[in-house]
Amino acid sequence: MQVGLHFGHHIGLSSGDPADANAILVAGMVFTVEPWYYNHDKEISVFTEDEILVTEQGAEVLTKAMPRAPIDIEAWMRNK
Repeated sequence: MQVGLHFGHHIGLSSGDPADANAILVAGMVFTVEPWYYNHDKEISVFTEDEILVTEQGAEVLTKAMPRAPIDIEAWMRNK
């Protein structure tokens, strides 16, 4: 499977490693999936980043314990 440039970037040598559109996913690679939300009318922007480990069986979401629902993110931020 080839990696597209629209979802995030590889992780490895430095923070914010660039995506490689020609990379073939193999076990041991780690990359991000970065969904984002903009609401210009309400002046809101939300960025989340999941880190994905490619395994022999498929993939493992390394950041699965992070909150995703707005109420959970707000509670987590209050406790920082």
